This record gives sequence, C-alpha cells and structure tokens, in this order.
Amino acid sequence: MRYRKLAVPVMLVSLPVIMFEGLFPLYTKQLGYSTFQMTIFYSAFALAGLVMRFFMGKLSDKYTRRRVFLFAVLLYAAAYISLSGAVSMPHIMAARFIQGAAGILLTLSVVGVITDENDKFAQTMGRFDSNRNLGGMIGVGLCFLIFTNYDLLSGWNIFFLCCFGASLSAYLYSLVKVRKQEKANVPRKAKVVFSVEKKKLWIFNLFFCLFASMTGVLLIPYVTAAFDLGMESLISVFFFPMVVSSFAGPHLGRLGDTFGYRRVMILSAFLLALIAILVPMIHTPDSFTIIWTLYVLSISALDYSMDALFVQGIEEHVIGDYYGKYAFGSNIGHILGPLAGGYLFDHLGISTPYITFSVCMLFFAAACIRYMPKGNRT
Repeated sequence: MRYRKLAVPVMLVSLPVIMFEGLFPLYTKQLGYSTFQMTIFYSAFALAGLVMRFFMGKLSDKYTRRRVFLFAVLLYAAAYISLSGAVSMPHIMAARFIQGAAGILLTLSVVGVITDENDKFAQTMGRFDSNRNLGGMIGVGLCFLIFTNYDLLSGWNIFFLCCFGASLSAYLYSLVKVRKQEKANVPRKAKVVFSVEKKKLWIFNLFFCLFASMTGVLLIPYVTAAFDLGMESLISVFFFPMVVSSFAGPHLGRLGDTFGYRRVMILSAFLLALIAILVPMIHTPDSFTIIWTLYVLSISALDYSMDALFVQGIEEHVIGDYYGKYAFGSNIGHILGPLAGGYLFDHLGISTPYITFSVCMLFFAAACIRYMPKGNRT
C-alpha cells in the first residue's frame, strides 16, 4: 500500500484541523469555561494516546495497515458526531478522547505505510502533514459559509455534522480505492527494548512535546487578550501559518534528510527560543502572524527531524511497537504541557508561557548539542 492512496481520505478527515484550533477556544469561552479548563480538553486528547499506547502498537503490527487506517477513519466520524452536540465538560472530554484515539491510529498506520515504502521518512511525513492542512483549508472555506449564516454555537453543530459526513465519505473512498492486503508473515518479536540513543530521543521528544504544547494551545487566547480583533481577523492569524506549512511540509522534511537531523533540531530549537521571546514584544496582528508562521515552520522542522532520527534502523515489522512506545512520551508531554501553559496564562500573565518556552528551548538546544550523536544524515 502506497501513501499516495491515502492522501484523499486523510484530507477528508482533517477538515477541522485548522479551524478547530481557532474555534475551540472561542466555543469553550462561549460555554463559560476558563482558559485553564480549555487546556484540560487538550490534555484529554493526549490522554487518549497515552491510554491506547499500551495496545495500539501491537494492533498496528498485528493487523494490516489498511484495516488500522479504516478503523481510524471510523473513529474520526464518531468523534465529529460527538463534538457536534457536546456542551458539557464530560461530553466534550469524551469526544476529544475519541478524536485523540483516531489521531494516534491514523498516525501509526501512516508511519507503517511510509516505513514499508522505504522512502525518505521526514519528507513523506511532511507530505502527510501537508495533506492534513490542505483538508483543513477546505474546512476553513466550509466554516466561512456556515458562520456567515449562523451564530457560534449553531455553526459549531453544523460544521461538525459536515465533518462527520466527510469522514464517512473518506471511509467509503478507502474501501473502494485502497487495495486489500495480506498480512505478511513476520518473525516472532521479542520485547521492545530501546537502545541508549533511542532512550535519549524518547526523553528529548517528551520534553519537546511538553514545551511546544505549553504555548501552541494558547494561540487564540493570547491573540484575543493581546489584540482587539473580530472573529475573521482571529481566523487569519492562524490560517496563514497553516497555509504556508501545508505547502512547506515536504520541504521541511527534506531539510533533515539533506542536512542532517541533529543540525536541523539544534537550529530549529534556537530559532524557536528567539521567536518566543519576541512574541510579547509584538504589538500588531500582522507582525504576530509573520512571527507565528516562523514558529509553526520551526516546530514542524524539528518534529520531522526528531521522528525520522528515531525510526532509523528499526525493522518494518516492529515499527508499530517502537513508534507506539515513542508516542508514549509525546502523550505525556501533550498532557502536561497544556495544563502548565493554561495555569501560567491565567495566574502569571499572558506572556509568561512564551518566556518560559523560550528559556526551555535554549536548554533543549544545548542538550541536543551535548547529547545528540553526530553523523545522522541519510
């Protein structure tokens, strides 16, 4: 199975991927939730990955990539129909949990497909993210059509009903277009044991996800607090970076494939530290949009390179178990990061999470220089 066969369904299940980051904080605020409570919902999303990690890796390796992918698409449909009517905290958390489970299944199946192809990992993962963002741009157009005729709460309901329909269409498309495959006979697998270098990457990934999620989920709350903007202006702030990253994804992955993953990680970390310290100094929405675009590109370049560095040397038939264990660290970071960012935002000021992030990324870059091995260019 080739990844290009999955591009259309990936786009169809990703309609909310851009708008969700903008709509969700506004939606929860409309329902009366605080910024800290909003970050709890993001942590619930990551908690799904943490819980499911205990068997998702084995599921990915036991069943064909196609079956895992189809199940992920169905879970997306279930998540979207749940989100369309979610107003209470338990209901929203349950819907986010299902959405998180769908996300980790989708990622595991795609990682398996890319590894099967023996292609350049970072570059193809960049293409995967680009397809998701392209789907998100379609979702942006759909949102404009809906929210010009409905208020926020009614528009939210209609938008996610449309996403539910798109996910069902993605499932039917995949049934027809994605060929069935036999599960290959693989050797009996021993217990997954990380090498010293894999353990280092696991720790780096955990802290990177913690730091990145501490600021990433606060985009709309920060812009709302720092600038007096209407809904359309708010959308443009995060829409432009996503458009740029959609087209830049494969090229960002190629940076690590070409110049070396360690080098890209270090340079991206230093750039992120600089960007974060500049954020509180920005006083116009246009300048913030530019600086945030650089932030998104740097985050993506670092993430692709670190993932690619991790999967080097792992045999195809155990990639699910290894990547599932690797994702365990990601999920811990994505649970703790939003909570830390939300607490700092509410109690110590809107600029505090970004200053904290800047300092953390300086330490991260220094640790990369000290502990990451050289000579990892493909």
